Amino acid sequence: MSKYGFRAIYSRGDVHKRFAEFAQRIHKAIVSVLQYIGEACVAQARENGNYTDHTGNLRNSIGYVLVHDGTIISHNFEKRIQSKIENKANGVGVLEGKKLAEELAKRFTKGYALIVVAGMNYAYYVETLNKDVLDSAERYAQRVKPKMMKMLKEQVYRVVA
Repeated sequence: MSKYGFRAIYSRGDVHKRFAEFAQRIHKAIVSVLQYIGEACVAQARENGNYTDHTGNLRNSIGYVLVHDGTIISHNFEKRIQSKIENKANGVGVLEGKKLAEELAKRFTKGYALIVVAGMNYAYYVETLNKDVLDSAERYAQRVKPKMMKMLKEQVYRVVA
């Protein structure tokens, strides 16, 4: 019997296991929220781009990666647009988008990072012409981030309670 009359009915291992379960549930909630934002940003950018995409490469290079502690745990790069003209450069959009996103992902070795890219090297140039490549997606993310963070905090508190 302990000095104060209390005796634990669980072990340290039980406590560690419970904390690990909480951590896993919190991780899943964070991933879910960030995937939602990533998917929405990609949809926003692909659908609202007000530029003429002759080859389909620019829209197809738009995608996201979700990084956790330096590892890509989720991504979305899809060939969605068919080319209007035949050219040997067609079809490189998805590859260029993935390549850029993977390169940027290497910079994030701790925590979570959501990286949304337009992988074609001329994406910035198109943006400078007052065309929307990623601007609407960025504005969308900034607009929903506070709401999503609040929702995430509520989910975390429900996990702990």
